[in-house]
Amino acid sequence: MNHDVQLRIEGSLLERLINRALQAGASFARIRRSGKRIMLVSTDEHSAVILTSLCEKYFLDCRILRRSGMPALRDTVRRRWTLLPALLLCTILGVLFLSRIWLVDIRFNGPRPELGNQKSIRSLLEQNDIKPGISAAQIDSDRLQKQLLSAAGNYSYIGVRRQGIRLLVEAAPEVPSPDTFQIGYARDLIASRDGVVESISVLAGSACVKPGDTVHAGQTLIRGEEAVATDAETREEITAPVGALGEVVARCWYEGSASGYIESEMPVRTGQKSMQVRLKLINHFIPLVEGESYSRFEAETEHIPIVGLFLPLELEKTTRFETRTTVHTADPETLQKQLEVLARADALKQLSGDGIPYQIASHWTDAKQDDNTLRLRAVYEIYTDIATTRDAFIEEVY
Repeated sequence: MNHDVQLRIEGSLLERLINRALQAGASFARIRRSGKRIMLVSTDEHSAVILTSLCEKYFLDCRILRRSGMPALRDTVRRRWTLLPALLLCTILGVLFLSRIWLVDIRFNGPRPELGNQKSIRSLLEQNDIKPGISAAQIDSDRLQKQLLSAAGNYSYIGVRRQGIRLLVEAAPEVPSPDTFQIGYARDLIASRDGVVESISVLAGSACVKPGDTVHAGQTLIRGEEAVATDAETREEITAPVGALGEVVARCWYEGSASGYIESEMPVRTGQKSMQVRLKLINHFIPLVEGESYSRFEAETEHIPIVGLFLPLELEKTTRFETRTTVHTADPETLQKQLEVLARADALKQLSGDGIPYQIASHWTDAKQDDNTLRLRAVYEIYTDIATTRDAFIEEVY
């Protein structure tokens, strides 16, 4: 028996009511009083109907506090009959929404292509009527991938895949052959800047340096020749010219500097001021008021046009503020922090200005005071590939 109905009955002689209900065939799982005139009853659906009828007969207040199980579910469905159609409608809309493509994204892997090449893929998608809202069933990913790859050009790979409501087009532009290697053209690789060699990787040619060597800008790192045979009589190697190819990673340093005065003279206004007024016509002046002049002063000039006349006539009003010189002493710690920021910015500006790929190994600063001047130096130590061709080195220098 399921006791899934809880009733609250209020009135007098409630025990007699329970006895009448038992005589009518009702059964109860739990009966307890919560007050002198209030009784809480847990029973099943059939007994609840009997007890409710008796309460109506004897004019007792009977309320259903809780109902569970299938009857409660039927009542809920009866009260909320619109819920099922709404769920069905949401399901249909969800299926329709998920069956279409609403996002068309293009992702470029590797170096980003030129703007014209980017637009070529987008125009090809538009020509194939691939746009937000298209049915996913109309898209053949393999066929579209082959069309884009054959028509776009300048791409080594184009992939098309569906991710839910998103269509993702991935494209990898072709990587041009490196400028440092040309078949049949013999040349060396030299150092583009000073540094200490960390590692060397030779793909073509012969290494002229080893890790730990200190090299200077313009020094040969990889010679453009390779041994191809050995002379049978002299046992000497026979070499042939090649285009040197490889990577030489070195530690290089970039410095930035900044300086500031510990004590500096600053003008301070004394409160005394005077005014000078002149009439100005083009480059000619007529004095009207000649104010007092000071040995040290700051001036503020105001030009007031005289309206109503056809001539370019105006009044030039100059206010002189008398000043005296005071000595300002900077806080050494604050000044050093300010100069450190400027020195680091100077070093990073030089580093970014060279436009080379690099990795920062470490950085530090040091300060030096000379009389009234505090000088600060910032140093960045980096790892970078310093191997370059002689032509590129000359072009960079000049």
